[in-house]
Amino acid sequence: RILTASREARRILLDFAPDLCVGTGGYVSGPVIRDAIRMGIPSVIHEQNAYPGITNQMLSKKAYRTMLAVPDAQKYLSKKADCVLTGNPVRQEILRADRAEARRALGLDSRPLILSFGGSLGARTINEAMETLLLSSAKNQKYQHIHGYGQYGRWLPQALKEKGLDPAKAKNIVLKEYIRNMPECLAAADLVICRAGAITLSELQARGRASILIPSPNVAENHQYHNAMALVRRRAALMIEEK
Repeated sequence: RILTASREARRILLDFAPDLCVGTGGYVSGPVIRDAIRMGIPSVIHEQNAYPGITNQMLSKKAYRTMLAVPDAQKYLSKKADCVLTGNPVRQEILRADRAEARRALGLDSRPLILSFGGSLGARTINEAMETLLLSSAKNQKYQHIHGYGQYGRWLPQALKEKGLDPAKAKNIVLKEYIRNMPECLAAADLVICRAGAITLSELQARGRASILIPSPNVAENHQYHNAMALVRRRAALMIEEK
């Protein structure tokens, strides 16, 4: 497959004749950027995480420029790497969302809002922890809470009902399988509890949100742990390891 990938990459590069190639890591970009460099095509790579993947570690030796989202990543790259700190791209909707307007649109009052989610598919560990927190929030009424439980968390609404909390009737609790209005929710939130994916953390930083991060242990090179630690070391977040 490696030889085939290299031939295919070279064919595409010859046909397309790019002025610049940009690689974002992962095995798919490896052959393309490697062959582009060999063909003399200016090539740059972008590393989104605090711990670079193997592909970017290898390509950083020859790439014209290595763009970093987190300065901590540089120590894992080749000493020959020409690095520049660029951050990760953040959607304009995230940056432009107005906090006051978002809170009005969501029907919130002056109490703090907790926003929690575990990704599009959900995360069982986070859902189990949020089950306890949601029950507490509904009882003491100190907080408002929006939680996205994901595809794998469809058991949660029924589990809460069995413990005496009907999410549909709780005035300070909102449960969603998928949060489709994330810019609005993030603008309105006071505390975010979530995984530590690269883009999620960039959005949290762009909005200046306090966060409790629970890195997924099931990712390549345990990169979410390193992402979270990059913020923890700067006192920008708290982290709870999933064990």
